Amino acid sequence: MTAKLTLFFFLSLAMISCAKHRPVPLDVQCDNDIKLASKHFKASNDELEKDMRKKLGNLIKAAKIQQQHGKYPSCIDKAQRALTLLKADEQSIKQK
Repeated sequence: MTAKLTLFFFLSLAMISCAKHRPVPLDVQCDNDIKLASKHFKASNDELEKDMRKKLGNLIKAAKIQQQHGKYPSCIDKAQRALTLLKADEQSIKQK
């Protein structure tokens, strides 16, 4: 009987702790990633090469289109790729 109570107690604690850690909804994450990518893009636009500006601009536009159609995983992927490219380009500029 005590084993069942102990098991019930630990399972209850596990469920309570899981309920506190709610993930960010995909639509909110998509919107946040687009805003962040756009902000970094505008800030470093003058330092970027022409082809990189075009590639990043297209990724951000594509993310916005995916957001409008409710395809949030694709939106997040495109915004994250834009952020990754921006960070990689910033590091290469610092090394020069």
